[in-house]
Amino acid sequence: MQDSTTTTGNVPVTIGGNGSIRYNFAEFGEGAEIFDWCVVLKPELIHIGPHTRVDSMVKLEGGHGAGLFIGAYVHICSFAHINTGGGTVYIGNYAGIASGAKILGGTNLPDAPSMSAAAPPEMQHVARMGTGIGAYAFIGANAVVMPGITIGEGAVIGAGSVVTKNIAPWTIAVGNPARQIGERSHDF
Repeated sequence: MQDSTTTTGNVPVTIGGNGSIRYNFAEFGEGAEIFDWCVVLKPELIHIGPHTRVDSMVKLEGGHGAGLFIGAYVHICSFAHINTGGGTVYIGNYAGIASGAKILGGTNLPDAPSMSAAAPPEMQHVARMGTGIGAYAFIGANAVVMPGITIGEGAVIGAGSVVTKNIAPWTIAVGNPARQIGERSHDF
């Protein structure tokens, strides 16, 4: 993701008007913005591209995998939660993530005694995967993208949808489980 407008390697970023919260991101692009009251876990594994905007009340998790990679000109609206479950999440350039959307990178599996993240690790079976949101894609309000899923370039996921299977590029999918209902023109 690195380009001439991205600073890499332990990049200090201050969030908030009073400068009280400082994070060291893996990458932070020129012109990128993160607004007050965000929750950021493992910022050293989070890569944020140029001119990306993260609104207030968003939760970003670096995870336990390769990390969280957010492209250029991405907008993540308030109350979204990115990389729940701690896998690896890629969000392509110019993608939009609407309010309340959840993009999962992992999940507890039911074949262990506990599904609580607070339980000792030997009592859990956590599956961490790679989840991808293609460039120009849009994830609607309160939609959930399950771990290991790929949303194709330019695809649109309708509000409240639960995505359990890969979605083809430039298609529109809605519902629980999400299913394709149309195509999106990309003759711009």
